[in-house]
Amino acid sequence: MKVMDLIEHRGSTAEDAMREITGPVEDTGVHDSVQQWTAHAVASYRKAFPPGTDEDLVPHRGQWVYESVLPQPDQRGSKHYRITVWGRRYSTADGKVREVRLLVNRLDSRARTDAEIAVAALVLAAGGPTLPPERVRIRQFGILEGKSAALFDGSRQAALDLYAVAGKRALAQIVDAGDPVHYRPGAVCADCPFSAICPALPRTPGLLGSRDRRRPRRSWSATSARNYAKCPALDYARRQRLPVDQSVERSQAAERGRAIHRYLECRHAEPGAPCGPRVPANWVPTGFDLLPEDRDLGVALLQHHAAVCPLRYARTAAAIRVEPDLVYQDPDADTVVLAKPDLIYHDGESWVWREVKTSVAGARGARPWFQQYPQLALATVLASRGELGPGSGRVELEVLRPTGADLFTFDPQTVEVRRMAEEAIHESFQRWHLDDWFSPSPGPQCTDCEVARWCSASRIEDARHGSAQD
Repeated sequence: MKVMDLIEHRGSTAEDAMREITGPVEDTGVHDSVQQWTAHAVASYRKAFPPGTDEDLVPHRGQWVYESVLPQPDQRGSKHYRITVWGRRYSTADGKVREVRLLVNRLDSRARTDAEIAVAALVLAAGGPTLPPERVRIRQFGILEGKSAALFDGSRQAALDLYAVAGKRALAQIVDAGDPVHYRPGAVCADCPFSAICPALPRTPGLLGSRDRRRPRRSWSATSARNYAKCPALDYARRQRLPVDQSVERSQAAERGRAIHRYLECRHAEPGAPCGPRVPANWVPTGFDLLPEDRDLGVALLQHHAAVCPLRYARTAAAIRVEPDLVYQDPDADTVVLAKPDLIYHDGESWVWREVKTSVAGARGARPWFQQYPQLALATVLASRGELGPGSGRVELEVLRPTGADLFTFDPQTVEVRRMAEEAIHESFQRWHLDDWFSPSPGPQCTDCEVARWCSASRIEDARHGSAQD
């Protein structure tokens, strides 16, 4: 957006604008992956919308703002409301046509609701400070594909009518949902100025084994640790939510594992009898496309799960938490910690953290479990501190293989187990926490990196491999 502002409002060339905004990373702090993505985004957008080809539209400076000022405070105690819409804004020179282009990574990544379109239409149709238009257009632009889709194109009155039907009630519900008694801890806590006093964010001093508050507050998870161990640049690009290579992200092995997890998630969310060895032939959840051999392998793995299903111990809804979002703040490291167990269930007097993995290998590798799966180390440390609830607690790893199910148990109260978990967390977090640049570490892992497209070092590595083969 900053690069396009320079191009459209200052008349800069794309090259000059890119240099000014992204520049060398040591000057601007813009990571290489973001630079590569921005270059693609700008080129994609300018190719899709060449200047002067769309009904004499010109870039519009500033925001259109819809304001509502009430004579008396309403039921929320408010008198003044302001609504804006984020996107690239354009209008004709006479102001009779307004258009906004909403930007997304992929055109089909998320369908806009009628309420979203209606509220955006209201802002364009009635927002100031200039006189209202006669016509309103809303488009969605998929930066990755370089294609757009029309969401609304009609008169000002049609836009106001759409808001009255589809937007007004939905917007009121969103505003009411902002009641301060509703807390939703998550990654956003890292940027929240009120996190230090939030009653819904548990404090866990020393959880990460670091006493260093000099770094910018960020969120950290076992996924961050796993990605960072592969390549720091990979972790950074994933945390920026850059588009991934679907052929890697949704490989058959990955899809099979996710499908099994989704099946178990749905099955465990309905407490009752434990999972049995009879798995329906159409077990694959909606949204997953598996090859016949992966469907058959999934059946075998799910049959093995029946022998160790945790619902044998927890039969009620109160005794089971399926894929809960756990959020903690370590004030010593000024870091928000995110975790998402596959399952937490109550067994006797304590809670149990269960992780489920699938593998086609007949036996485990040589890497220690806490290094291979950082979430086990984090779970063990949290359980040892009583963060899962009353009772001693334990951590379990269920590995489903074609030959059967392995169940490994980690006792957080065992001194050596707790020490290894704490060391694994501290070592992993400390490297990540002290990193300012998240520079790429090119190597064999580049060949199946889902964000390699946005990495200059990956292309260099590919060229080296190509020269060696030649």
